[in-house]
Amino acid sequence: MSSESAENNPSKDPSLDLGLSSLGFGPSWVNGPAEKVSGGRGAGREDRGDRPRFGAGGDRKGPPRSGGPRHDDRGPRRDDRGPSNWQEEPPFRPVVEVAFFPDDKKFELLGGAMKKNAMTYALFDVAKLILDKEDRLSVVIRPLDAEHNPTATLSVSIPDGVPFLTEGEAIQHVMSRHLDKFFDVVEVEVEAPKGAFQMVARCKQTGIILGSPTHHDYQKALRQHHSRHCPNSSFDRFKAGLEMVREQEQIDAWLKAMSRRNEYVPKDRQEGEPERLENLDAARGFLQAFRKDLVVKSHPWVRFAGCLLESMPAGPLRDSVGFFLQNQREFPLDTANGIRGRLRKEGFHLYKKGSKGITYVCGVRRRCRDPKQTFSDSMQKILDALDKEAGQQTKELVLALTGAEATDEVKARVAADLQFLINEGYVAKLSDSRLFAQPVLSSQAQAKEEAANDEGAEESK
Repeated sequence: MSSESAENNPSKDPSLDLGLSSLGFGPSWVNGPAEKVSGGRGAGREDRGDRPRFGAGGDRKGPPRSGGPRHDDRGPRRDDRGPSNWQEEPPFRPVVEVAFFPDDKKFELLGGAMKKNAMTYALFDVAKLILDKEDRLSVVIRPLDAEHNPTATLSVSIPDGVPFLTEGEAIQHVMSRHLDKFFDVVEVEVEAPKGAFQMVARCKQTGIILGSPTHHDYQKALRQHHSRHCPNSSFDRFKAGLEMVREQEQIDAWLKAMSRRNEYVPKDRQEGEPERLENLDAARGFLQAFRKDLVVKSHPWVRFAGCLLESMPAGPLRDSVGFFLQNQREFPLDTANGIRGRLRKEGFHLYKKGSKGITYVCGVRRRCRDPKQTFSDSMQKILDALDKEAGQQTKELVLALTGAEATDEVKARVAADLQFLINEGYVAKLSDSRLFAQPVLSSQAQAKEEAANDEGAEESK
């Protein structure tokens, strides 16, 4: 299969298209600088292998709020309107530590495409590709103080795998999203509220009438509706968005609805369990007492699919994962180190270009040339041309070696020789078709240096 078809058709499912050709790895390979971890995000962190690595990152500061004193090329300008209320945005403080790894299925697609095209990619670019979309990720989180508090845990909603800081939050999520998995709902007639009600509150998002502010169950009704229908909005924002309706028709509709009540019949009821629960509070208590092992689990760390990020309710946990994800997208050192072992396990070869150079990944093990090694005349011309000018494009190289007047057959033979050298690891091909030849090991010291740069060689020792 050609490299173009491998890049453009990693899967028949367009949602799994990993877009290898959009990365543009080429320029950084030919003349790009070596990876420098002494500056930028991740400064000072060393490569500690393939274990999940966590970092608090709590000293990062967000952008300042607007409204402060303005500056131009003449310096600060005086504001005669009085003292400014501008304050610097406080640093974000995450509540969990986070590490990112590739989703298994998406990683198989990515790896398959990379092996078929035999191209070479910067490890950081592979990490960025994985981090680019949430559904390509597997996320690992643990409590921020786990090292000092070994009993600290996180909780997971078993029906859908969504993580939470506490068991109570996970149970509430199950109550709001998966109640039908545990109960059949039965409607019964009850006595309607008595009294004179002047208005009722209505949720703008759902259009549901929630009750009169003067009714004793009003706050309870708000809490239940918020957790079930608007969990991604804070309760205060949800409450502020309610509208008060004074039409008698709406008030009567609420009174009529209040004359009926939902009761909850447990599914798969066992002997000794209640036959029916009168309200949601009772249903919640039932789940905690009799179905907890099917509702929630707690663990010192949690691994969940990145596609669940959208399902997570707004709050500190979701914000913390998003904070780390943004940092890794900008400087993916931890994620790149985390996928090294996985890449090697899948048969990829990693090496550095120079002792302090960027780490690269390829499905073909690179092969440095021995000075005594011989190649066919056609292949040697290819290697000589790349030694003289690295970074040539495939079409340019073939044309330079064959001439513009050469037949398609002659050009095809040179292209075939080039592909052989790529498949054998003597030539590296980037995603934009730029090429370079692996070095000639002219001395024993150079051979040792290149061997040290080859992670595959290190693994085999």
